[in-house]
Amino acid sequence: MKMSGKLGALILMILFANAALAQSKQNKMSNKVKNTSMTDYEAINNLIVSERIYRASHRNEELAKCYADDAKINTSWQSGGVNSFIGKGSDEVVAELPMVNRCGGALIYQNDNKSFVEYPTTTTRGVYVNDVEATLTSYMRLLYRVEKRNGEWKITAMTSINESDALTPAIPGQDLKINPADVKGLRLSYRWLSYTRQIVGGTISQDLPGTDRPTEVKKIYDEELGWLNK
Repeated sequence: MKMSGKLGALILMILFANAALAQSKQNKMSNKVKNTSMTDYEAINNLIVSERIYRASHRNEELAKCYADDAKINTSWQSGGVNSFIGKGSDEVVAELPMVNRCGGALIYQNDNKSFVEYPTTTTRGVYVNDVEATLTSYMRLLYRVEKRNGEWKITAMTSINESDALTPAIPGQDLKINPADVKGLRLSYRWLSYTRQIVGGTISQDLPGTDRPTEVKKIYDEELGWLNK
């Protein structure tokens, strides 16, 4: 019994020592992370990711800090400065229905204190179509201009390029009662975004940037890269 007691005590001592060692390593790692400054690349990536998270979660105060005061933002529903974008939304958005934004990895080009970023996104939002709950999914590519001002990276411009979209009933099997004639002539890169906005009385241009007009998209890229390398 005495040997068993000594062995138990020894095991407990080893366990406590290992736990203390692990905690010490964790504290050192935590301090190292806190004291390590981000590279420009990491700061730019963190800025773009933060902007999307803040936008989707309606954290407007934090979202505003991502942008320079003179930033220009162009989307399907507005074109203007920060005040025309933050805290506002498009006509088809229904507040009580879910909206989810998921993004891919950012492709970052940097030239000194300027950066051009491509960021693929998928936005899923609840809408009503002919009194039936539906899900609108938009696939877009966001193009950001980012500049380092006073030692801090800020977004100075953002433009969305439409790639494709889809519209499905929220409850499988329901009929959205869509007349094919109502979507005839709408751009394929954002057909259902156009449709859902129009049926609630909103407006949308049929000349927005979209992958179904590759020549226009190339022009945008030429302008962005020209700005970056100027």
